[in-house]
Amino acid sequence: MKDLSSVKTANINARPSPMGICQPLPRPPRTGSQFFPPNVLQDEGDRADDNTSTPTTPSPKPRTTVSQLPPSESEENATTPTLNSLIFAKDTTVEMPLDTLHSSPAQTPAPVDDDKMTDLVVSSTPPTKPAVSKQDSEEDLLRAHLAVAETNRSIIKSNGTNSLTVIPQFTPIPIGGFPHIHLAHAAQLFDYQAAKVITAWLKVPHLKILVRVFDHDGKNPSVKGPILVEQLRKAVSDIAHFVHQDNQDVKVSLPCPDASKEDADFPLSFLVYNISDETKSLILNQRIWSSPEISFAVHLFRVNSPPLLLFCLHGFSTTDTTTVKTTVHEVWSEDVTRWDICDIMSKSDIPEECIHTAAWDFINSLWVEHLDFKVSGGILLPRYNVFAVSPTNNPAVWTKLRAYIHSLTYPSKLEGSGTAVNFMPCTLCHSIAHPRGLCPFPNVPLWNGPKHSTNSRPNLTNQKGKGKGRRFPGNGLPN
Repeated sequence: MKDLSSVKTANINARPSPMGICQPLPRPPRTGSQFFPPNVLQDEGDRADDNTSTPTTPSPKPRTTVSQLPPSESEENATTPTLNSLIFAKDTTVEMPLDTLHSSPAQTPAPVDDDKMTDLVVSSTPPTKPAVSKQDSEEDLLRAHLAVAETNRSIIKSNGTNSLTVIPQFTPIPIGGFPHIHLAHAAQLFDYQAAKVITAWLKVPHLKILVRVFDHDGKNPSVKGPILVEQLRKAVSDIAHFVHQDNQDVKVSLPCPDASKEDADFPLSFLVYNISDETKSLILNQRIWSSPEISFAVHLFRVNSPPLLLFCLHGFSTTDTTTVKTTVHEVWSEDVTRWDICDIMSKSDIPEECIHTAAWDFINSLWVEHLDFKVSGGILLPRYNVFAVSPTNNPAVWTKLRAYIHSLTYPSKLEGSGTAVNFMPCTLCHSIAHPRGLCPFPNVPLWNGPKHSTNSRPNLTNQKGKGKGRRFPGNGLPN
């Protein structure tokens, strides 16, 4: 029988199966291959049983040969598995150490006895550190991201409020921003203000801004002034509370007309101070604040640069702004006009060698905007605002330059001749660029402020009264 077994074994080895090299199974019932590799359960009792086993039982050497199969044969066994390959794959999958999972898939751990397994665990300790380190690094990375997110939330909450911030009671910034409010001159915010008030405002040490209330004419300051001061203080306090999440002691100073002058005009600017830098930045970034209680525009406490708006033209029969712009540009570019412009600029701080270039820069910065004026019956009477960037901040030079180009006539070839007219300041937003009926602010989405129409007093002429008492002229009071 031994000779026959030996011959059979030799034939098998000489003719390898196309499904892979087949080796007798290493006593599956005794080693428990369903749960552990054969080498794990080889204790002393198993070794004693090996001495009494039949000669056909394979020794550990053939198993070593099986574990050292080339990668190509392993791939073939994985593609068309046999019973032996399935059991072997099951064993190695269950018991493969964690650190070997990071090795190449073509490497298969070779079965060894208990002593060699102990050595394998010890020798594999350094490779297991990267796995633990990777887990720790992922946890550290996650904690770092959470810390950065918390920091960002803190910055946004306290210091990072930007122009896109929406406070529920105020009109949000529309797409493209709020319309621009054009001033008559660089210091218009201080017009008609008492000199002692301006001096006191200059000495205020806190951060401060200037505010002009929409639809406020400045009249009757003793009655309207305290009411507007309280409304402004509450509105700015709400903005500051949104930024800092606590109450801020915001202060507001009302305007005071110059008693030495008997002009019909009144100062319109209020001073807001004792605010934080974050609150100031947020208020200035949005510029326009409109709530159901009050609407106002915010300006820096300073003398501004010369206004961009120079004058308003009428007399053209066209609504094409390009035609009007070309006409104005041609007039300014004439030799005589350009020479006068250079002569006026020579009185400024512009270097003499740069006067010619500055004059052309001023002329080329020109642009025109159309105003949709109409008279009774809906007849179109177009007007055009003319803008340009001033070459100097010298107020005397800018005033003289503006007066000069204001006095010119602007004839076109086919569309009439334009002449300058006085501005019609808006009583709603206080801009000089348009009258109240053309104010763009009431058309802003979600606008909370005043509208185009004004609340007129009720007409009492048609009310019937049968009283026979004496009537006094004027306000009803006796002379």
